[in-house]
Amino acid sequence: SAQERGANDGSIFFRFPLKDSSGRSASGVVKLPQGIDLFVSQKTQVVPKSGSASVTEGNLFASPSLVSAGGLIAAFAEGHVDAARGTPNKLFSDVVAGYIDTAWNWSTLVGEVKKDTWRAHAVLGTADGTNPVGFLHRPTTATKGNRVFLLAGNSKASNVGGSWREGGLDLKLVVGDVRKPTGGEPSGWITWGTPKSLSPNNSVFPK
Repeated sequence: SAQERGANDGSIFFRFPLKDSSGRSASGVVKLPQGIDLFVSQKTQVVPKSGSASVTEGNLFASPSLVSAGGLIAAFAEGHVDAARGTPNKLFSDVVAGYIDTAWNWSTLVGEVKKDTWRAHAVLGTADGTNPVGFLHRPTTATKGNRVFLLAGNSKASNVGGSWREGGLDLKLVVGDVRKPTGGEPSGWITWGTPKSLSPNNSVFPK
């Protein structure tokens, strides 16, 4: 299985086991890279759910996870916009994903990630209209057939006297249907449904 690891600069890579053509471990057979950076702070572009723009300034990544379903590997992470590094009136985090075709070999994967077109795609957000107003924490995934179930903690945020404060918590769930990759834009490889709150009556937990 893959091992995920975060670097000090906020970049995230996943370490995949390498095998030769007979399925044996490639250790000692051929020397290959041991990891690839999928999400790199202030470098990897994040495409909002609207698909209209990308964000790099002040972005940070955390809490990586990995899931496989329907011929697709999806790498998830918290995608933060840090007011100290970016725009002061923005402080939020979304759940972002990078999509990998399981048919790719290691060389193809490395080549795809190094392309200028490699993106992290926002899957689950906290925007209220056009205003980012909260944080999503520790995305967790499960699969059943060709469906991906993504669960994340959600907390509100508000700017009080120039200081950002988090409010109550709830849970958000979104379900995605995987399409077997056949080319085209990776953002279309999973069709995501409407996020739902799992808190009764959309109430928040006690502070």
